[in-house]
Amino acid sequence: MNVHKITGRNIREALERAQEVHGAGAVVLGQSEATGGVALAVTTTAPASHSELERMRKRADELFKDVARSDETVTTAETSEVEERLIGHGCTLGFAAAAWQEAASYEGRHPLDAAAEVLGARIQVAKLPKLPGKTRVLAMLGHSGAGKTLSLSKLSARLVRAGRRVQLAGFTDGRVGATAPLEAHGALLGADVKLISPGVSLSAQALGAPGPEAVLLDTTGDVDADVARLVELEGALANSGAVLDVQLVLGANQQADSWAALFEAASVLPVGGCVVTKLDETRRPARVLEAICEESLPIAFLSAGSDLARDLVRATPDSFADLFLMGRVS
Repeated sequence: MNVHKITGRNIREALERAQEVHGAGAVVLGQSEATGGVALAVTTTAPASHSELERMRKRADELFKDVARSDETVTTAETSEVEERLIGHGCTLGFAAAAWQEAASYEGRHPLDAAAEVLGARIQVAKLPKLPGKTRVLAMLGHSGAGKTLSLSKLSARLVRAGRRVQLAGFTDGRVGATAPLEAHGALLGADVKLISPGVSLSAQALGAPGPEAVLLDTTGDVDADVARLVELEGALANSGAVLDVQLVLGANQQADSWAALFEAASVLPVGGCVVTKLDETRRPARVLEAICEESLPIAFLSAGSDLARDLVRATPDSFADLFLMGRVS
């Protein structure tokens, strides 16, 4: 059940944005007044029953709670700057207004500093603690082109530099050359790569576990097929000494309906967090952060560029604030 908030200066603009972001099949569940216009609650999946419709409408009511703004709030040049920055970097009007309203309560603080603190706290940082005596199977799940394999390569290189014992693995789908980048990176690290073809029985042993501290598992980019295999893998790992941890890979330059589809498909999996990629390929990185915030998912890593050594950084509240307010990580 995915319900999303879309804002606009008027109902026509909000509807146009809803169709632009979620496609012609977007279903409007309700509307409300918002700062500078109106807000719509839309879903990309038509409710299958009356009870599901009621649950969607309840979710819509929850989303509308943060779009109202007190008439007593004083509009200042600083207010305009904060909101303009947020909207310019991809935030919806309702999110920007709510963030500023909270920041305005920080008396004696510079508006940008207050906004940075508020925004940094809006998103959770994913924790990846060691699992003594167990192997973490870190599966990168996302659509084709999101940067799964490159993110896996960056992370594995980072772990090897830190002296961690890692194994590389990947699902295959029969496409010629599809696993070549993963195999090339394995050769660069001097690590074997376990390739798992469709129909092969999934097990800890097929991944090279238990043994290494982490198995980094690449997927094919066919999200539905990958999710089905990961569900099977989760069951196969029970009592094996290995634990499945799915990380969603979201390209900051992708469309919102792509992220929404990934969130929905992955809802049956043990998702530990997200990796946000392609931050160097968009001027509106706050769009993906707001989408992740709505799903209450933590973020583990941020990626901008292709350098294996430098272009993957741990997510922090400061980096979130930079992306919201400056459009980049400083």
